[in-house]
Amino acid sequence: MLELATISVFCLLCFALLNLYWGQRVARLYQAHLAQKSHSSYTPSAAVVLSLRGNDPFLADCLQGLLNQDYPAYQVKIVVDHIDDPAFAFVTQYLAEHEHPHCDVSIREVSNGVCGLKNASLVQAIREVDNDIEVLAWLDADVIPHRSWLRELVSPLQDPEVGVASGIRWYAPRHANPGTMVRHAWNTAAMMQMVALDIPWGGSIALSREIFTHPQLTNSFSRMLWDDTGLKVIADQLGRRVAFVPATTMVNRESISFDSCFRYMTRQLVNARYYHPHWWLVAGLGLMTAVAQTALLVLSVLFMLQGDLTAAASSAGVLLFANGCVAVAIFRISLLVHKTVTARGEHFQRQPLRTLGYLGITVYIFAAALLAAMRTRTIDWRGVLYHVTDPFNVQIMHYEPYRHPEANASLLELEHVSI
Repeated sequence: MLELATISVFCLLCFALLNLYWGQRVARLYQAHLAQKSHSSYTPSAAVVLSLRGNDPFLADCLQGLLNQDYPAYQVKIVVDHIDDPAFAFVTQYLAEHEHPHCDVSIREVSNGVCGLKNASLVQAIREVDNDIEVLAWLDADVIPHRSWLRELVSPLQDPEVGVASGIRWYAPRHANPGTMVRHAWNTAAMMQMVALDIPWGGSIALSREIFTHPQLTNSFSRMLWDDTGLKVIADQLGRRVAFVPATTMVNRESISFDSCFRYMTRQLVNARYYHPHWWLVAGLGLMTAVAQTALLVLSVLFMLQGDLTAAASSAGVLLFANGCVAVAIFRISLLVHKTVTARGEHFQRQPLRTLGYLGITVYIFAAALLAAMRTRTIDWRGVLYHVTDPFNVQIMHYEPYRHPEANASLLELEHVSI
C-alpha cells in the first residue's frame, strides 16, 4: 500500500505543480494586457467570416457587434449552410434593417462530404477573399464581439513571427445546474492547457495572410472535421507561432444540460485527439489524475481503518494540496478575466465557491470523456452525422438542412447514439 500511495502522491504533486505553472503563465498574460494603457493602432485590411448553421439564440447580438466594429476597413462574409436554413431568413431580414456597406451573404456550396461543414464554409470564404486583405478572422455565432474585438484580435499579427491570433473562451454561467457548472469548471482548467500547449480556439481567431493564403491551409481544412486545433501544426510547419489575446476573452452565458455537457467535452477531446500533437499529454494527465486521486482516497480510508493516522493524514493532505493548487490557479484566473471583461463595460457574476465544489467531480467526468473520446468514431454535430477514422479521413454519413431538434425525431435518435 505504501508503494501505491507513494506513486499516487508523486502523480498528484506533479499535477498540482504543473497547474500552478500553467496558471502563472495565463495570469501573466492577463496582467500584461491589463497593464496596457491604450489599444493597438495596427489595423490591417481584414475580412471576418461568420459560418452559420441554425439560428443561434445570440445571433442578433453577434451580428450587431460584428457589424459595428471600431475598425477602419473590414469586410464581413456570412456563409449560411443552406438556403432553407432559418439563419438565412434571419440574416437577410437583419441586414435589411441594419445596412452594412461591406457585408456579403452567400450559401455554402455543395461539398464532397469529406470535411466539417464549417471548414467547407471557411474554404469557400477564403477563396473569395479580395487580394488586398491582410488578415482573415472568423468567429462563432454564439460569440458577441465588443466594439474593439477585431482591433484587439489582430494586434499580435503585427509581429511577423505570429501567424495565428486566438481569442479565449470563457463560460460565465447564470444558472448553477450541474451541466453548466461542470462545463464552466472544466473549461477554466482546460483554458490553462490551451494556452500552455498552443491549442487555438476557433470561436474567435485571426490568421495572417501568410497563413490563410497558403495552399496547405485550404488543403488541410478540406479534409479535416474541425478548424482550430490543427492550426498549431499548420503554423509550426509554416514557421509561425500561435499567440493568445486576453483582450478577446469571449464570455458565453448559455446554460447546458449535463448530458449535452458530456457530449460537448467529448467532442472537444476528439478534436484534440485527432489534431493536436500533445494529445497524449492531455489524455495521460487527465487519466493519471483521476486514478491517482481515487487511489489516494481509498488508501486514506484504509490507513485510517488500520490505525495508521499519520499515513491517512498525509494522504488526505496531499489530496487537499493538489486540489487546492488547481483551485488557487482557477480563482486567480477567474479574477483576472473578470477585470478584463469589466474593463470593456461587460459584467458577469463569478461563482468561485460553486466552481470549487464541482472541481472534484469534474476530474472524473473529464476522465470519462477522455475514454469516450478515445473510442469515438461517429460524431453528431448539429444534426450532421460524421464518421471519422483518422484526422484526414472524414465522411458525412447523414446531412439535411438544419431544423430545430424538437422538430426532427430522427435527429433526436442520432443524438442519443453518437457524440
